[in-house]
Amino acid sequence: MRSTLFFTSVLILFAAFAQAQYQKINIASGQDLSNYRKTSAEALHVASSLATDHIFSDLVEPFVGTAGHGHTFPGATTPFGMVQISPDNGVQGWDWCSGYHWASPDIVFFSHKHLSGTGASDQGDIGFMPFMGEYQFRHTFNHENEFARPGYYAVKLDNGILCEFTATPRCAIHRYTFPEGALKNLKVDLTHNVSFNLNKKTDLEWLSDSTFGGLKQSLGWARNQRCYFAAQTSEGFDRKQEAGTATLTFNGNATVLEIRVGLSTVSVANAQENLKAEVGSRSFDEVRAEAETVWETELSKIAVEASPEIKTTFYSALYHSMIAPNLLSDVNGEFSDPDGTVVKAVGYDRYSTFSLWDTYRAAHSLFVLVRPDLVDDFVNSMLASYDFRGKLPIWELEANETFCMIGNHSIPVISEAWNKNIRGFDGEKALKACIETADQDSRGLKQYIKLGYVSYGDEAESVSKSLEYAYNDWAVAKFAEALGKKDVMSKYYARSGNYKNLFDSGTGLMRPKNSSGKWLPNFDQFAHRSGVKKHYTEGNAWQYTWSVQHDPAGLAALYGSKAAFERQLDSLFVLEPKSIKHQQQDVTGLIGQYAHGNEPSHHTAYLYNYSEHPWKTQEMVRRICKQFYTEKPDGLCGNEDCGQMSAWYIFSSLGFYPLDPVCGWYELGSPLIARAELHLVNGKTFTFSTVDQSEENVFVQRMELNGKELSEHRISHEQIMSGGELKFFMGQKPME
Repeated sequence: MRSTLFFTSVLILFAAFAQAQYQKINIASGQDLSNYRKTSAEALHVASSLATDHIFSDLVEPFVGTAGHGHTFPGATTPFGMVQISPDNGVQGWDWCSGYHWASPDIVFFSHKHLSGTGASDQGDIGFMPFMGEYQFRHTFNHENEFARPGYYAVKLDNGILCEFTATPRCAIHRYTFPEGALKNLKVDLTHNVSFNLNKKTDLEWLSDSTFGGLKQSLGWARNQRCYFAAQTSEGFDRKQEAGTATLTFNGNATVLEIRVGLSTVSVANAQENLKAEVGSRSFDEVRAEAETVWETELSKIAVEASPEIKTTFYSALYHSMIAPNLLSDVNGEFSDPDGTVVKAVGYDRYSTFSLWDTYRAAHSLFVLVRPDLVDDFVNSMLASYDFRGKLPIWELEANETFCMIGNHSIPVISEAWNKNIRGFDGEKALKACIETADQDSRGLKQYIKLGYVSYGDEAESVSKSLEYAYNDWAVAKFAEALGKKDVMSKYYARSGNYKNLFDSGTGLMRPKNSSGKWLPNFDQFAHRSGVKKHYTEGNAWQYTWSVQHDPAGLAALYGSKAAFERQLDSLFVLEPKSIKHQQQDVTGLIGQYAHGNEPSHHTAYLYNYSEHPWKTQEMVRRICKQFYTEKPDGLCGNEDCGQMSAWYIFSSLGFYPLDPVCGWYELGSPLIARAELHLVNGKTFTFSTVDQSEENVFVQRMELNGKELSEHRISHEQIMSGGELKFFMGQKPME
């Protein structure tokens, strides 16, 4: 209990400091990026024999989201890899959750693990920094001397050292080119991190005159994280060591210093095994070429025709959607549970970094289409978490449960996989895990099961929790139905209607209710807090009322008519905030009360498909695509959140979206992309095409699926997986 209280106090201090840093970066990130252009590799004078025929990789801009509040990192990684080798600015605050922000002029370390777009910070493990002469903590650089592309990052520091990085799934390679005649030094720091983590243990091991390794064990957002590493240098070195840090001096005559680093959660020996298996004796350029080829393969799964700006925005989004979840197990299958127990993943690779409150909405649906093989690994990884703690993960980082955010959104991810015919896991075990997770006595669930809602007097964020538990129940029911468990199906279908218990017909909003069934008095529908308690998660009543993804028709019926439902939706997009007290920094990307920068709003524009005027979905989706996504560093209006922000754009720009991922249907909107081919794993291709596509022609006049006119505003997963063509005929005026 004492350690829990201490950790809580650390988080409180972090929140206060992060808010101060947030205010600071609001000024810093106000810089003019209108003339931003991709830096060319030639500007760095980077020597490389690589061909430049990677069509899709060339379109990716890894710097998207590194300015504003995107919280992305620009460094080198591979799809869903364990390693993310990237620069850290040395600032601890909300806009440095990834370690890097475009506004900062310094680099303090290049470290090996980073989070992509999260709203909380951790990692920045195993820091390296080359230097000459006397060591300085901060090293300045200019963005004109910085370059990134999938699988590669380079920056020339102002002191003249060129720093280049590439990666394999479990390893990183550093290449430092020093000025002629310079003394080559390297600072190694195991105490470095990008957050307020406490180091439980740091240990350096000297294995030979050119090989070293060690362990960093830390207490942070992930309560018990172990990061072992092994490093091989291209030259022998002398060393000076202090607690958790060391300075290495290389005495060879070469100007280029290369360092190969393997990671593991299990041991230094496993890190060495990973390094041997994935890098071996290959050169930096050979590994870089392989990393780019791997990314090219992944990015080529969707081929689009659009303007250069839209193409870059699209492929940067596709790139960012494939960074997390992250590989956890070693080449031998071993990984470490939070208590230090070594487990072996048999028949699957263990992954972690499950930002499920965000990613269940669209990112995992994207994986179903482009990486169904990995979906089985993701589900088996969630079941491994269930084996360890007796419940499915909520927000898992490095196998540790952070208990961040609300709901139990492993459940819809598992249910969606099974219902979309991805079944490389034990269905009976998975359903048991879903039921036990949905029925646990924690986080208001006992009240929810008893009352049909979570009461505000006993539990914070009661409205949001009630709505998300109702959706989780729907996911359990759909899973049980697919397995033929009729009793389970009926029970959870009934519970999925609990959202209706918090609908206040007087305001047309979801409103807090106490255990006696009485509404919260003095209800402020615009406030993110009432007094000291939040009733909604990162939002207010206007933003959360629409969180009924599984029953939009039922939600519309609560208003008495489609017209009344539509009027309330219209109000959402035009009402300006009447109260900004306690507004959270995550609530960004505003159109009226709609907040695209935060995930609870992501499906809302598609609800117009259940009104009398579905064309309003087309109008609003097109507006969001154009207003809140660009190819520039500040091209995201809110946190990337491990791929969800990007997944929304990928789906919506193509013209469809998984409003309810579990049900197997996609809602149709207004495609921004002129033409796209989705290359499916079964060898078939599904094509999205348009007629008379333009910026002015926002509205769909009619749609044809394989030459036959569609009468609905949706398309099924089975229809997509069968291959074919969906054609949108566009025009300037809406179809009434």
